[in-house]
Amino acid sequence: MKSHILFLFSVLIVASVISCKKEDKDDQLKDQFDRKAMLENIGNNIIVPNYLSLKTKIAALETAVTAFSGNSDSANLVNVQNSFKEAYRSWQLCSVFEFGPADQEMLRANLNTFPTDTSKINSNIVSGTYDLTAVASRDAKGFPALDYLFFGTGTGFNAILATYTTDSKAAGRRNYMSALMSEIKTKVNAVYNAWTAAGGNYIATFAANTGSGAGSSIGMLVNQIVFDWDILRNGQIGIPLGKKTLGTPLPEKVEGYYSKISVELALKHYKAIEDLFSGKDGSGNDGKGMDDYLTYFDAHPLYTSGSLSDAIKAQFTLVGNKLQLIPDPLSGTILTNSALVENAYIEIQKAYILLKTDMPSAMGLTIDQDPDGD
Repeated sequence: MKSHILFLFSVLIVASVISCKKEDKDDQLKDQFDRKAMLENIGNNIIVPNYLSLKTKIAALETAVTAFSGNSDSANLVNVQNSFKEAYRSWQLCSVFEFGPADQEMLRANLNTFPTDTSKINSNIVSGTYDLTAVASRDAKGFPALDYLFFGTGTGFNAILATYTTDSKAAGRRNYMSALMSEIKTKVNAVYNAWTAAGGNYIATFAANTGSGAGSSIGMLVNQIVFDWDILRNGQIGIPLGKKTLGTPLPEKVEGYYSKISVELALKHYKAIEDLFSGKDGSGNDGKGMDDYLTYFDAHPLYTSGSLSDAIKAQFTLVGNKLQLIPDPLSGTILTNSALVENAYIEIQKAYILLKTDMPSAMGLTIDQDPDGD
């Protein structure tokens, strides 16, 4: 009887070992997606070119700021305003890459904490003493502060120009503008250089980190997509619409409030995340992206049928369509036709669920970026 039991036990052990080996082999066969090729495409064709574009636009803006500071005439003000808009649009393409070099520089917090604190800005200008490296200064610098300085210091173009010419604080205002510009340039250049082979060569580190866990390049990308989409959902649309204030709109909290390009910035931001997901470069060339990764594993939405990749792409399209219907300035539309903004918010929220819940689940990832707690 004992020998019979031992025989059966031995058979079970052998069967279990064979089963485990088969499962390991099946898992290996399932995970043959070329993650390195995907990361190389995203790094070389999306991230680095977008940072280069931002670096170039920042250099042009600095040139315009220097010219305006030296000769504050109407032509130079127009030039600095136009250069600012170009640079702010370019920033939207880089916001989502807040890992590696950008995380070290805390680029997003230092360049785009909005709404800006105009009282703090004016206090800094009056005192002439401020520490832009301090955490408390984040809402008084970067693009939002320049947005105020170039478009909001007076009512109308001539009034703005006067604050840099005849106003008693004109010199302090020009100095503050130049200081903000210098910090932006320094940080953007540091991040771009760190990505390139001539600098820190983070591009090689990024492409080689081919794991699929939380610390992998894929894990970092997914987390930042979720975090950055929440900025679109809440920061750019939801909070100004009143989603955090029981329906009371706060139009002054939109991004690009003074330059009145809020919707334009939101469209650039949404498209940047869509292209990152799809692996598309700035010219529309479609390389390996997360859509291909999800398709390879035949991922499906958690609560509906069909392809998860297709569902996310379709939702992106709906978001773009709804955002395009909103006229700038967004701050005005929120007050005069909030239904248009509400419709866009609904579609953005649907995409958020797919990106935060369905996509990480399909990839076996845990989201550690949860700015909103939901």
